[in-house]
Formats: sequence, C-alpha cells, structure tokens
Amino acid sequence: MKFIALFIAFIFLYLNTKTLVITFFKQISLFFLFLIVVCSSFGQSKYFLETELMGGKIVPNYSVNFPKSTLQTAFAINLGSFNTDTSSWARYYNFPETGLAFFGSNLGNNKIYGNQFSLSPYIQFKLKNKKNPFYIKLAIGASYFTTHFDSISNTDNVAIGSGFTWGFQAFLYKTIYHNNGLHLRFGGGYSHASNGHTQLPNFGLNSGLLSLAAQFYNPKKEPKNLLSVSKQKSKSIFINFRQGIGFHELGGTAEPIGGTKREVYTSALSLGIIFNKHLKVRTGFAYRYYEQYNNYIVTTQNADYISAPKINSSNIYFFIGSEFLMGHIGLDVMGGLNLYKPFYKEFNTVYEKNEGPTYYLKKLFASRMGLNLYLINTNKLPQHNFFIGTHINANFGQADFTEFNIGYHFQLN
Repeated sequence: MKFIALFIAFIFLYLNTKTLVITFFKQISLFFLFLIVVCSSFGQSKYFLETELMGGKIVPNYSVNFPKSTLQTAFAINLGSFNTDTSSWARYYNFPETGLAFFGSNLGNNKIYGNQFSLSPYIQFKLKNKKNPFYIKLAIGASYFTTHFDSISNTDNVAIGSGFTWGFQAFLYKTIYHNNGLHLRFGGGYSHASNGHTQLPNFGLNSGLLSLAAQFYNPKKEPKNLLSVSKQKSKSIFINFRQGIGFHELGGTAEPIGGTKREVYTSALSLGIIFNKHLKVRTGFAYRYYEQYNNYIVTTQNADYISAPKINSSNIYFFIGSEFLMGHIGLDVMGGLNLYKPFYKEFNTVYEKNEGPTYYLKKLFASRMGLNLYLINTNKLPQHNFFIGTHINANFGQADFTEFNIGYHFQLN
C-alpha cells in the first residue's frame, strides 16, 4: 500500500507540473519524491552497511579561468541489500547489490564550491564470483551544493548554477580483504553533477576520486553459490507510449543568467523487444515542442521563423533505446537522430557559437538518460503496465533540459 500511495502522489504532482515549474524548489521536490519511491522498492531482508573514505581532485572541464582547488575529500554511507532471490531480476544481473548512498564532500575550495551532499539509489555488479572479486558501482540521484554561482558574490563558479543538481557516480572496486562480516574494498571512479540546463550557468562539475570502503554485514546472510542457477531465454514484443514535460532556461552553457524557465513537451511512441525479461530494447519516433523557442521567435519577430512559430519550435527525432529492468525499476538510456529541429541553427548562432563537426554533432544527435518506476513488477511480464520517470536530455553530450514522464507499456505476446 505504501508503494501505491507514493505512486499516486507522484502522478498527482506530475499532472500539476504546469504550476509547479514556477520555482526551482518546487521542481526539485518532484525529483526528491521520485527518489523516495525508488528507494522504497529496494526492500530486501538481507541488509548491509558500507562506509567509504575518498580523496581526489576536481577535473577541469573548460580551459579559461578554471578556479583552482586543493585535495577533494569525501565520505559515503551506503545502506544496501544482497539480492539473492533466484526467481527475480537479480539472477539476470549476477545477483547485484542495491541500496541508497549518502555522499558528502568538501570540494577543495570553500569560497567557490563549498560542500556537496548527495542522495542516490545505486546498483553494484560483481564481475566475477570469486573470493576477492571486482565490482562496478553505478549511482544516479540528486545533489545539493552549499555554494553555487551568484551574479554578485560568486561569479567564478560557472560549473554549478543552482543549489540542487543531478548527481551521477561510476566506480570500480577490488576486494582486498574478506572475513566473516567484513569486506574491505579499494577503488576509484568518476563523480559528476549538473542541473540539466534548468538554471544557468551549468558547465557541470567532474571529479576523479579514490575510495577505501568497508562493508559490514551478517555473515549468515552472505550470498553463496548463486551462479549455478541457470538463466531462461525469452523474447517479448511490446509497444511503449510516453508523455513528458521538461523545463530549462534558454541560453548557452554559461549565459544569459537569470532567464525564465519554460516547458518542453514530448510525446513518444516506440516498438521493441524484451530479452530474457530484463533487457528492454526499443526504437521509435518522438515529437517535442519548446516553449522557449516559441517565445523567442514571437518576442524577436525573427524573420526566418515568425511565419510558423509553433512549427519552428518543434523537434521530431528517431531514437533507439535500451532499458535495464530490475523489478519495479528501469535504468533507461537512449540515443536519437534529429529529423527536424529548425530552430537549433538560430540557437547555436546566438548562444553556443559552435562550428564545424561540433555544431553538426549537437544539431543531429539527441541523448537521454534516467530512471523509470513501473507500477507492476516487470519480471512478471504484465500485458499492461504504467510507469513514471525522470530523465536528463542532451544535445549530443551537452545538457538540454530535465524531464518528468508518465507512460504506458503494452505487451503484444
């Protein structure tokens, strides 16, 4: 009942997003509610606690006047669970660990960057089933920065333009010590934060970090001999429809500052195959309408676009996507080819000023990544299913807007 109540609450807020996007705080509240729903789906009987100490450095991602910083120090507290149910999605992914990570970091320059705090669902894959294995950990969630760009007091921080951002981490670990109730792991990886172009400036902040992690657990609940379970092969054909509403500021990565946030509306239809109940591959077409583009055309009376402002504010693209299904959760990635996006030429001329291959890559290719939450466990292959999601969308690799989605899944066989 808790899961259903949270699901209904999210849909209610989603349907009222038109009024919620007035302020950034209200927009972020939707994302935090989604995180709560995601975390509630991780309930398992086999829990562990993992602590991490980290050190590293901010990696410059632009060349002019990048602020200096000293050693970045960080810690993480991970509350997770072993997934050992041989009849569930976990078998397909070699019984990974899942959980919720709290991450805190001093970024090495208190005046400009301050401190970062993140809350992220994560999944940790074991690469080999041996005594001291390697692990890959992926986490995506929300971050809060105590210091960010300010047009008066902090003009040097063009990396982080808002207090709340997306947070993403990818780490590789090696188990260096194993004993009853304790795993010690050493690893390193990449940490990224960006607000998805919802508030400028937004170059994003990247860090390289080394980690020493200690996992504490009940040795009686440690999973053993799970690879002996065979995997069943299957294929299922499906149709997906989703409706999205996003928001962003009009401008380049660095400016203009303080612009109005407006909506991006998306409708997408796709056909695909679910392999072995857990890998969802699809292809289809999507239509987008940018309120920002329409407002710009009407306000400036731009001669190239004013004859049909709504049509010239539209975007049609073909896409191919894959989704990794884990019960109620889906990790969703997509790449697309823009078939029609006339205003991008003007957008680039005024704001980005890219030339040559960089311009054409951003004009032609769209990308998208995020999380979906399904009403019915996808492992059951239901004929009808509904989902909600939150994604970051990009022009090639450059953030375009942040989006919330609601969708319908229909299985044909």
